[in-house]
Amino acid sequence: MRAALEIVIWGFVVVSSGLAGSVLVYALGSFALMRRHTAGRAFGTSLRELAREVFLVGVTQPLVPLFYMLGHRMDPLLARLANGSEGVASGVPVVFVHGYMQNRVDFLGLARALARRRIGPLFGFNYPWFGSLESNAKRLERFVERVCRETGSAVVDVVCHSMGGLVAIEMLRDEVGKAPLKVRRCVTIATPHAGVAWRGPMLGVGATRLRRGSKLLEAHARYALTLPVLSVFSSHDNIVHPKETSHLAKRGGRDVEVEGFAHLSLLFAPAVAEHVASFLLEPAPAPELASPEGVAVAVSGEGVAVAVAAEGVAVAVSGEGVAVASSAEGVAVASSAEGVVVASSAEGVVVASSAEGVAVAVSGEGVAVASSVEGVVVASAAEGVAVAASAKAPADELRARAPTSCSGGVEACGEPDELASRPARKRA
Repeated sequence: MRAALEIVIWGFVVVSSGLAGSVLVYALGSFALMRRHTAGRAFGTSLRELAREVFLVGVTQPLVPLFYMLGHRMDPLLARLANGSEGVASGVPVVFVHGYMQNRVDFLGLARALARRRIGPLFGFNYPWFGSLESNAKRLERFVERVCRETGSAVVDVVCHSMGGLVAIEMLRDEVGKAPLKVRRCVTIATPHAGVAWRGPMLGVGATRLRRGSKLLEAHARYALTLPVLSVFSSHDNIVHPKETSHLAKRGGRDVEVEGFAHLSLLFAPAVAEHVASFLLEPAPAPELASPEGVAVAVSGEGVAVAVAAEGVAVAVSGEGVAVASSAEGVAVASSAEGVVVASSAEGVVVASSAEGVAVAVSGEGVAVASSVEGVVVASAAEGVAVAASAKAPADELRARAPTSCSGGVEACGEPDELASRPARKRA
């Protein structure tokens, strides 16, 4: 009995010593290598961030084996601690995707922060990090489908760390053209979208795809993001640097930089949790409908707007009324509480009405009718008319009043009844 106890104690000492040594080598080595890729900072600040990273790595890494068995659901215990009797959130499911040589244990801090904000349910995805990004993207796709079946949700949000972000982007790239897309929004944290600068040895097939200049990352660089993607990164990441490596803005994403945190510490930073939560809780963009002729209809909380995209016409609805602007044809419409004003350049007509709040603008390609009283906008290109009506003005009624096309001014198209008694003045 005594001998067995001694073996256990010595085994614990050896393992703990090995882990502590590995953590120190990782932290000291990576912090030294990042100095040439990041801006200088005070020694005390570097020492504080080094200590934070060492502590978090020392706490999480002994739990890695346990979280190969635990953590499929990341929220039940966390939700009870954070929300008491209110239970687990029932919104859009969130899938966590870990990074290189890690597993879902890294998301313990972020999962608790999201659970406190009633985001979730939360799921942790494990994958063989030594495999290729392509094969792991397929695994993630199957896991997302499983979560959708389990929760009854049509979509999920994906929150990724480091290499996990590349796995998610590869899944999204592979899903282009498939319907329906099962990811609503994606967050990448400390993800090397342009590749890592480290040229030394790395384990696994997936590691070869992480290097800057890899063919897979070059393919990612040509991929225009098709859904909202947030990239959160640190100014002093000890693994992914320089910070520009994580930029996605040029590909249609949104970039957010946080100051000072190291690679793992980002997942436990309150500022990062706030950025992630705010992004996931943002209201969905206004619905948009498009026809083959390039006509788009958008509905906001204040009214209805129609835009003819092919002709460069933009329509916006504000709290005061309706505004239309056309860069291609030179037509601008502005509406205030007093009425609507329409201005047209050499190719159209100017009409102003303050009593009824009605305006018609005619350009060389079509007609736009705006009514602030009824809350309706009609935009027409040469090939057809799109009409959108609010609750106060049915679409059929307005479609009967709107011309189908116009190329010669108000007289050629016919004027709305509201404008029959109002003069039109031309402008060169």
